[in-house]
Amino acid sequence: MLGRYDPAGRLRLVVLTSPLPAAACREVGALLAPANAGHPWHGVRFSAGWGRGDLDFIPVQPELVAEFVADTAVDEGRWRHPVRFARVRDDLDVDALPLVDPGRA
Repeated sequence: MLGRYDPAGRLRLVVLTSPLPAAACREVGALLAPANAGHPWHGVRFSAGWGRGDLDFIPVQPELVAEFVADTAVDEGRWRHPVRFARVRDDLDVDALPLVDPGRA
């Protein structure tokens, strides 16, 4: 699950990823930190997709920037199809990313 901040400072889900290869899981997993009690997604349920029920996840600190490959299908600021992880962008900070506009189709 990938999120971005909107202009109001809310963390918004923008896309789900396809499963990561084992090497990418190890790389990304080593860089993630558990979310603190104030994480906005604690207790939130997200759909896993058409007819797939809810997605199980563990919130982490939203501090890592990842590059991904996606198609152009975007609805209301969210990619419609799962994306493919490309690489960690340790040269970018979360604050450097453009804010997501949830009202944009």
